[in-house]
Amino acid sequence: MLTKSDIAARATDAGRPISRALAGTILTATGGCENTVDVALEASRRVDADMSVTKVVVDAVHAHRVAYLAALTRAEQSVVALAHFGAESDTEVLSEPTEGAADPAAVRESAVAAGVLAQEPPSLSGVTEALLATLGAPRLSEILTALLEYRCKTDTLDTDMAVSIAGAGVRHPQLAHFLTFEADRAEPESAATLYSCAVDAGAEPLSLAARRADVAAVLGDLDAAERFGDHVLEHSDSVTAGELRTAIRTSATVAAERGMTERGRQLYEWLGPDRAGTDAPLAAVVASVAGVVPPVTAVSTAPPTSATAALTLLASGLQQSIAAESTAETTAATNTLMRAVSLSGADARRAAPETASATAILFALHCGDLGRVESLVSRSTAPMQHPSGTRIALLQAWASMLSGDLAAAASRIETMRIPSSHSRNRLFFHAIGVGLARRSGDRGALINAWDDAQDVIAEYSADLFSLLPIGELWLGAVRVGQPDRMTHLLAQVDSVLAGLDEPSAWASAFHWYGVQAAIAAENPAELVPHARALASAAESNRYSATLASAGRAWLGVLQGHPNVSDVEAAAHSLTQFGLSWDGARLAGEAALRVADTRAATTLLQVARSLRQPVAAPTAVTAEPKGALSAREAEVAEMLVLGITYREAGNRLYISAKTVEHHVARIKRRLGARSRSELLSMLRGMGYGTTV
Repeated sequence: MLTKSDIAARATDAGRPISRALAGTILTATGGCENTVDVALEASRRVDADMSVTKVVVDAVHAHRVAYLAALTRAEQSVVALAHFGAESDTEVLSEPTEGAADPAAVRESAVAAGVLAQEPPSLSGVTEALLATLGAPRLSEILTALLEYRCKTDTLDTDMAVSIAGAGVRHPQLAHFLTFEADRAEPESAATLYSCAVDAGAEPLSLAARRADVAAVLGDLDAAERFGDHVLEHSDSVTAGELRTAIRTSATVAAERGMTERGRQLYEWLGPDRAGTDAPLAAVVASVAGVVPPVTAVSTAPPTSATAALTLLASGLQQSIAAESTAETTAATNTLMRAVSLSGADARRAAPETASATAILFALHCGDLGRVESLVSRSTAPMQHPSGTRIALLQAWASMLSGDLAAAASRIETMRIPSSHSRNRLFFHAIGVGLARRSGDRGALINAWDDAQDVIAEYSADLFSLLPIGELWLGAVRVGQPDRMTHLLAQVDSVLAGLDEPSAWASAFHWYGVQAAIAAENPAELVPHARALASAAESNRYSATLASAGRAWLGVLQGHPNVSDVEAAAHSLTQFGLSWDGARLAGEAALRVADTRAATTLLQVARSLRQPVAAPTAVTAEPKGALSAREAEVAEMLVLGITYREAGNRLYISAKTVEHHVARIKRRLGARSRSELLSMLRGMGYGTTV
């Protein structure tokens, strides 16, 4: 068999050079058989400028195969057909159609030389079409049915042969049953194809619709999942209770992926507790995420399988986390969710609107437990190409961003390509983009990231699990001067939190964003309600208490009389939870507001010591620059904060002229060509604080 390089060389030797792309096309069409390669090369030479070379090559190879098959006897044609579908060793099957009138080995050898049969599996593409054109559908179906029944009788039918037979148009109950059986135990990617083939082979579409919806939802084909799920719902009186539950679960999964958790709640409400069965705990989870306290349901009588126990623990853990008002209760909720994760296993075949892993990770993020996030991510087995795997990767990137490791966060999302219909993942993806740009101090990047997020902002409906990205986008909106774009989502968040009676452990992180939004808007009055909410939540866990302290410190900063010791303590406390960037910004901003020069200098040193490295802009990383001296670093800090040369000199006990000389040296050292470029470089290096 010839390779792509062999085909290109063969064309060159014949005086008709071809491109590697055309050589690849010919290889695909011929399987590399010399005979059909020559047919394809000759056809390609006759291509007119307005003709598709691929079509001409494929048509020529097809015509060659049809002519070859037409010249064979009926017995020989039967041998070739059976051999193409993998039955050349089935002597019992071969003996009946050939009636001893053909030597199977000789026929096969001739067909291989002619490029009609492959030397070894897999079969050549396009041969089935040639057989249909020569033998006709009825005769080919008769031959393949005999093969199918023989393989079923001897229990030797395999998946590849079954798919090939179904693809040739054979409809047979045994074939449909076999393909359905194989699909039920296959991985999602294979299962989708096998279910489709089963329907082609005669399986009743409605009987497989729920299973096809489940697989499609797992794979992220939301349109197909919705179509199959709706088919079941439209015939709800004609399906089993299990099929209806599966359809509701997959439809709720589609709704969640599209940022419409409330629709999922409505689906389960329509299903009702009596028909929800083993999915009743999942219905409760969806209701809670939508911001509605779920009704109390009767104790399930379902067998206590791991899957059932995991769902029950997930629902219980989420309810505990919502009701938690003390550190002990928050810890108990975490314990329950962790047990749900342990029992969930690696069920890649089952779609769900919410999973134990994602819920546990989200709760850890809301509690500032970034170390637990990494532990949970490492235990996740969801494939990255599935929406659930992408979600876990996004939450991991979020943890990196919160901890100040902007380079790691950017690296994690750099290659992600999220379909436009996957709004839940897109919300986090764009919020991370906005968050990274905001923290890097690059206003241009922030504006671009904000603009990219507009579609998902406009279409999303807020729920309990979207508080973090909505909070981050809220800050971005304030920073670019477009807070009105977030009004509808903020109102929805208020409704969700009110519906759940202000769940402290979940709401604290959002109220911290509220504090920062008020800071960005320079509006102490707007900060007060969020600071009060944090104060009320302080007992729920140490993270909320830290945020409450930081909120009080910020209020003093905005009111113009920061307490230096409170600011310093709050900044260090934030860093203990991985929020070093937030702590540095608090200390840096407070340094601008204190009257005492020594206190200001101390706070600037705190800010610089807490700040973590961030990803530098390309303009900086393209050409390595020298490090700044200690004094230059102090000047750079104040320069980015907008402090005048005179004020900087007063704080550093040097003259304004000396500050100016330091700035000139910094500019030369970094190679900046303008003041704006210098400021951009310094922000990229981690100096200064930005909203």
